[in-house]
Amino acid sequence: MASRTDRVTWARMTLGAPDAVIGFAQGSAKNPWLERFLTINGVAGYLLAYSCGTCGLVLRRQPGTPPLQISAQAVRDRLNHGLADLDPEVIEAFGTRLPQDDYLVMLLEVRPVLVEPGSPQDYFAAEQPRLWTQDRLDEPEGTEPANTAYYRLGDQPIGERHRLFQFAVPMQPLDTMEQTTLARYADTGESGTAVALGVLDISGPYFSDREHWGLFHFLLDGHHKLLAAARSGQAVRLLSFVSTGHSPATEDQLRRLHETLGGG
Repeated sequence: MASRTDRVTWARMTLGAPDAVIGFAQGSAKNPWLERFLTINGVAGYLLAYSCGTCGLVLRRQPGTPPLQISAQAVRDRLNHGLADLDPEVIEAFGTRLPQDDYLVMLLEVRPVLVEPGSPQDYFAAEQPRLWTQDRLDEPEGTEPANTAYYRLGDQPIGERHRLFQFAVPMQPLDTMEQTTLARYADTGESGTAVALGVLDISGPYFSDREHWGLFHFLLDGHHKLLAAARSGQAVRLLSFVSTGHSPATEDQLRRLHETLGGG
């Protein structure tokens, strides 16, 4: 059964297929235990995190990563019109293309801001280094810059010592977006609903009790929708399948996540 508030609709579900194109992997030949990756066709595509727990949040696209678009034509009209609730047919269409796992399925309304690596708006160049130097005077440790453009979806406090940051990561090059499609969204003012695979990562310096929670939404469908919304400043709905098994978060932290986003 789905739960609803003014800001988010969510439900816990078991979904996925063993032969999904997109997946997760732990380690590499260089660091067999330390790194976690999002994979495409079994190839490491995005470095998600380091398993140390005291390293910073990570967003690193790997060399040679192929673009990914998981499209579901049977529900295309529903997504273009925009979802008002957790649509069972849309969930089934995308759920069979995800890696097998338990998911926190969320329908969010977000206002994306496109960010280039190294810009003043770049979390990985701004807020994250400040977290690592907030309680110390030396240079930041355990942080790594992003190497790909992404969208920021806002941030908000979790209690007095932690903060949640949301990111949407395009898995297709932005310079390949069709201008006619972008113009259509701009002309109609309709943004529709995008679809993503989500991961929650939590990290903070070993010398501090402050934490940053990073909720990453890797876009499976709706790249034009996000870019058009970012250009116009409009809100857009995002259906995100947040993996619980591949998120380094406890049940209590997952509960606090949807409470923070408005899940009650």
